[in-house]
Amino acid sequence: MKNCSFFRVSLLQSAFVVLAIGLFQFNTSAQLYINEVMASNQAGINDDFFEQDDWLEIYNAGSITNLAGYFMSDDPNLLTKWEIPSTNAGLTTVLPNNHILFWIDNDITQGEDHANFRLSGDGETIFLVMPDGVTIVDSIAYPEQASDVSYGRSCDGCDDWVFFDNSTPDDVNMEIIPEVETLFINEVLSNNSTNIVDLSGEHEAWVEIYNPNPFQVNLARYALHDPVNEVSYTFPTTNPALTAIGGGEFIVIWMDGEEIEGVDHAFELNGPGSLELRGHDDSLVDEYSFPEIPENVSWGRSADGGPNSITFNIPTPRVTNTLVIVQPEVLYINELMTDNVSDTLDSAMEYEDWFEIYNPGPNAVNIAGYYLTDNPANPDKWQVPLDVPQETTIAAGGYLLFFADENQSEGWNHTNFRLSNNGESLSLYGPDGFTLADFIGFGVVGEDLSFGRETDGSPNWVTFIETTPEYSNNGASINVENLSRKEVKVYPNPISTGAVLQLSESCDIRLSDMGGRVLLQEENVHQLNCPNLAPGVYLLQINQQYTIRLLIN
Repeated sequence: MKNCSFFRVSLLQSAFVVLAIGLFQFNTSAQLYINEVMASNQAGINDDFFEQDDWLEIYNAGSITNLAGYFMSDDPNLLTKWEIPSTNAGLTTVLPNNHILFWIDNDITQGEDHANFRLSGDGETIFLVMPDGVTIVDSIAYPEQASDVSYGRSCDGCDDWVFFDNSTPDDVNMEIIPEVETLFINEVLSNNSTNIVDLSGEHEAWVEIYNPNPFQVNLARYALHDPVNEVSYTFPTTNPALTAIGGGEFIVIWMDGEEIEGVDHAFELNGPGSLELRGHDDSLVDEYSFPEIPENVSWGRSADGGPNSITFNIPTPRVTNTLVIVQPEVLYINELMTDNVSDTLDSAMEYEDWFEIYNPGPNAVNIAGYYLTDNPANPDKWQVPLDVPQETTIAAGGYLLFFADENQSEGWNHTNFRLSNNGESLSLYGPDGFTLADFIGFGVVGEDLSFGRETDGSPNWVTFIETTPEYSNNGASINVENLSRKEVKVYPNPISTGAVLQLSESCDIRLSDMGGRVLLQEENVHQLNCPNLAPGVYLLQINQQYTIRLLIN
């Protein structure tokens, strides 16, 4: 892995390329492969402008090839999204059995190797297309990525794809297993009925692991072991988004014996007991014992990674055990847009996803230090900057606009996540990164339509054809479907597992878990029987217009 400023073409190689351009006829049928992708570059390599941007590597298994005129795209309906320029062959030519790197950063002003779109950390499909704009040379549908973990072919041009903790930009793809690092089993909750839920909405036992290092550690290949019951779980390498722990951060592992639900689900935990965390070489990383503890009370280290443990009447999953609870001000997620084609421009003159925070109170509120996330399992995904109070203060009765575009380089109000136009959730947490200020689950909204509270701060969400970013929702034009519909009543809510949910009129419904995973979709139904759903919180979308929270107990 190369650090510091990244220069892909040495002087000697540049000279060779220039000579080759004059001597060789490029082979347009070269064997080209999309070889490695990084869609969340936070602490990895820099481009020539010392920026850490998304990147894509192409491997050439054929003859010398100038990629000028080829296309790249992340849209199957627009394969010609970005044409590789022909103005600098030194930046677009790849030698035989060699690699070439492109920065997918939506900043073509920085050179011929910078594309006009960005990669999504949530996963998408990337295409390399011939100059005819039709023939796909190669494509890869990559899954959700953890920061600084790349996804690439197990060897150059191979069919198998793997995650690389040690990425190999512009170099031979080779898996290097990281050294075993110091980690701590930090907190345990063995009897959970009202604490946090997993992405299936289930209250399960959990274990929190703490990474005291200043760098990220991926739990892949580490193992949790119960020495009493002689049961172990080795974390797979297949989903680092659920196993990577940032420097100084925490991760929750669900101890429910339901490994089918994700790589962050291990064997069932029964207390009292003890646990061991072991490295890929079976070395003992940490061991931790816990007593019989009351329901919804956790047992954890009094200081993160410290030698002494205490009970926590207010468990602290995913945050420090020394957390001081800070109650957030009354604030509302008031309006959002997930498919901005021609509605609202940001300061870079780009159409990006956006959402608005509303302050209903009589006093100004500075939300610096608050957290926003599109993933309930990662509540501190993005923190509102602390150093621009003149920008992050919301006047009494005022509004503040954020762009969810995964491009923090464009300003203080640009988040490190996007909003899915297929539906997901958006949460606002207080400065402790733990206490929820507001939450909204939403479904498909539609192109250039916004989803917002019918009036500022009201509980009823509608679709707006007249969007109002940074302005009041009151009086804005509502989608005609919203104007003509009656509110569908859902009862009982909460509902017991196995009971039948009644709807006041027939409608189309879509039921999702808190992670946005669709569990059930029905058309024109008057009631809903969901006996296989575990207790927890779910999102029920009605007629693709609004979403309510459904509690199953």
